[in-house]
Order: sequence, then structure tokens, then C-alpha cells
Amino acid sequence: MKVGDLVIYAATDVASLIGEYLDPEVYGVGLILDENPHYYFINWAGVISDSPMLAIPRDYVKPATIENVQQIREYNEWMKKNT
Repeated sequence: MKVGDLVIYAATDVASLIGEYLDPEVYGVGLILDENPHYYFINWAGVISDSPMLAIPRDYVKPATIENVQQIREYNEWMKKNT
């Protein structure tokens, strides 16, 4: 993956560190804005923050696909109906 790629959050082993943000649906789709050897700096559609981007370890993201983006859309629709 490289700068400009669309990604989703894919960590599955860090629940104790970040709690509710474990689910990819919470982050939504992200755009890689910058990178270094250990992190991607990503602007997430589902995260409202004072910072324009969040640093995420490279192992915690995977490329966005039609299937996983559809899952995020379905989750967002469910949230709108149930909150």
C-alpha cells in the first residue's frame, strides 16, 4: 500500500488498547496521506478529530475492497436506523 490508497482498519488483536475503535466500521474508509517505515498516516471517514490524520501501525490496515466497503455502508445504515 502507498500514499493515496483507500484502506480499512483491520486490527483484530488490540481491543484492550483501543476499545470501541476495534471495529473497522467505526473508522470507515481511510485515505493514506503519508507513511513512514512503521506507520501510515490516514484520514478516516468515520473518525472526527482535531488532527487531519491519525497514525496507524502498518499491520492494522488493509486495502479497501468492494466487499469490505459494502460492510461499512451496511453498518452505517444500521447505525442511522438504530441510534
